[in-house]
Amino acid sequence: MRAVQITGPRRAEIIEVGLPRLKSGDVQVKLQKTCLCGSDIPYFGYDQQRLSDEGKRSPYGHVTYERDQVYPLPVGLSLHECVGVVTESASDRFREGDFVLALPFHQYGFFEYLTLPENRVFPLPQSPVSKEEILLAQPFGTLLYAWRKMPDVSGKTVAVLGQGPIGLMFNALLKLKGAAAVIGIDRLKYRLDAGRVLGADHLIDANETDVQEALSEITGGDLADIVIEAIGHGELAINEAIDLTRVDGTLFAFGVVDHEYRDHYALGKAFMKNLTIQHSVGAKDAGDFLEAAKMIAEGEVDLKPLLTHSLPFDEAQKAYELFVDRQDKSIKVVIDFER
Repeated sequence: MRAVQITGPRRAEIIEVGLPRLKSGDVQVKLQKTCLCGSDIPYFGYDQQRLSDEGKRSPYGHVTYERDQVYPLPVGLSLHECVGVVTESASDRFREGDFVLALPFHQYGFFEYLTLPENRVFPLPQSPVSKEEILLAQPFGTLLYAWRKMPDVSGKTVAVLGQGPIGLMFNALLKLKGAAAVIGIDRLKYRLDAGRVLGADHLIDANETDVQEALSEITGGDLADIVIEAIGHGELAINEAIDLTRVDGTLFAFGVVDHEYRDHYALGKAFMKNLTIQHSVGAKDAGDFLEAAKMIAEGEVDLKPLLTHSLPFDEAQKAYELFVDRQDKSIKVVIDFER
């Protein structure tokens, strides 16, 4: 079967690899639709050799830095938002032809076929919405996982820092759950435009105004009851989020912070504001993904505006470039294995 391997900074190549044999309880899934996520960015977009030479690390532990030569990266890294059809099953829970969400281990998902234990495979509903929309059950499920830690948002003012795919999904979920005001913050105008479509009541362009001053004006000087940091990676947005949260407010840290920033978290300022801080990473609960799929299939949330681009598997390099570089107003870039 074919797979993708990142062989150098910003270079993704298609290679041939063997098809694993199934063990008892395993399920083989032929991928149909997949989607790139912000957590895939460091593996393609960062120079992992330079990070290693400087004694730094990407935000996850999936790259082998102990070798003198970091590249090529492990085969299949990085992709993890995947839906497809079961082609072979050694599990009593799945049979050939089932439409499923497949959750790879540690983002090793860029293969034509995934062979996974049954607890990493989740049945998806047959529904009137497209496969691409149902695919969003994976990232949206991570929000539902995070939501268990969220305070009641009813009647609250919530600022969403970052209007990328995750921030936009938070907009929609916050409005569904009764937030009084959702304030979307970003530097890219097209993402702010999408923020309004997905439910933001107010928008702040960080390129054109001082964000804290603008938020203070919107809230009558109170700042936000809850701030969701949905940027992560190459920016220390968590510290800006602290500044935007009112005294006794809640900060929800969703974006993954790069290694080089982890020692610069402004906890002292958060302490003095008496903030409640929640973090969320690593969702894998079946209930969250199944609930997310149900909400999408039944039209409870409409995430279709996030789907801006679709490319065939053969154009994996271009797909990475579109997404990582935010080319052509991209938000979610689908990689279509059926084209």
